[in-house]
Amino acid sequence: MSDTENEGSGRSIRARVMRAETALWILALLAILYTAYLAQNLVAPVTAAVVGSFILMPLMRAAPFRFLPDALSAAIMVVAILGALGGAIYMLAEPAAQWTARIPAAIEEFEQRSSEISEPVEAVRRASEQVEELARTRDGQERQTVVVKEPPLMEQMLEVAGQKGASFLIFIVLLYFLLATGELLRDRIIRSAKRLTDKEKARRILRSIEREISTYLFSISLINAGLGLCIGVSLWALGLPNAALWGVVAALLNFVPYAGAAAGMALTTLVAFIAFDDLGRIIAVPAIYFLWNLFESQFVTPSVLGRRHTLNAAVVFLSIVFWGWMWGVIGAVLAVPILVIMNTCFAQIEGLRKFSIFIDGSPRPGPHPDGSQLPD
Repeated sequence: MSDTENEGSGRSIRARVMRAETALWILALLAILYTAYLAQNLVAPVTAAVVGSFILMPLMRAAPFRFLPDALSAAIMVVAILGALGGAIYMLAEPAAQWTARIPAAIEEFEQRSSEISEPVEAVRRASEQVEELARTRDGQERQTVVVKEPPLMEQMLEVAGQKGASFLIFIVLLYFLLATGELLRDRIIRSAKRLTDKEKARRILRSIEREISTYLFSISLINAGLGLCIGVSLWALGLPNAALWGVVAALLNFVPYAGAAAGMALTTLVAFIAFDDLGRIIAVPAIYFLWNLFESQFVTPSVLGRRHTLNAAVVFLSIVFWGWMWGVIGAVLAVPILVIMNTCFAQIEGLRKFSIFIDGSPRPGPHPDGSQLPD
């Protein structure tokens, strides 16, 4: 066999090996995603705890926490999170319960006001019931209908509450341990690399993830707090009851891009319909919500975050849709932080750097935190 044939045979074997490795990687990724979907009550809080540890680790090195034992600093942070959450629930639970109790009456009133639209729909429903009744009694025989008995509503609610409570407990406990042992885990990850260059790369990746995700979410939190304040004050000036509640809701919903603003507009429209009688103020409430969100998304956020944290809008939307489908609301909230972490990792790894081009939303790919430049 000639050298040319040997070389061609070697290339063919390497190509088959590369295709096999690619197929194995794809199958492994699909298996991981399928497992994450089935075990969402476990995987989602674990992911949230890891993201939370990246956000809070820079604070562990800031004064006065750096002078305290890591276990004590982690405990203080976790207790502060629980205290803030408990205080918010205590202050907002009563007005939220009052508005929830008014929703059935509001829906009934809405049906009465829209009777001109609902009457044809009701006629179609009655006709459908008559056809179904005729089908049951055809040939004088009553057809048997199989009814699947579902668990009582209270039992379903208790089951969901138990699952979510267990997930929240996993999140809090794991967050504490990740913060308390964060430096130790970082050291173990770095030391597990064999070569010195790999150790430095691991150190750089971890630092970049902490810096990027903490800066991004801290900035977004301040922006959302300002947005909630502006919306709450505007709705209070318009005369909407419990305007502070809707300001807090607007701030929380804005952590989910696109879908959060749409949900907030729909919710405040329903609230305005319940609270007001005149059409002008009913329309003004979602209009105010929309204008403040438009100002925030088009002017405030680009100015604060700048090009460094710009993400491709299409990729952000797909990430929200995917993780929302995987894990529900918590997945939609984690979608953008996960995307930021992925983009940071891709930017630091030579073989994956090309994928950062698709996630980066700047007009021209620029330098990354390590000083490297994406290829044109």
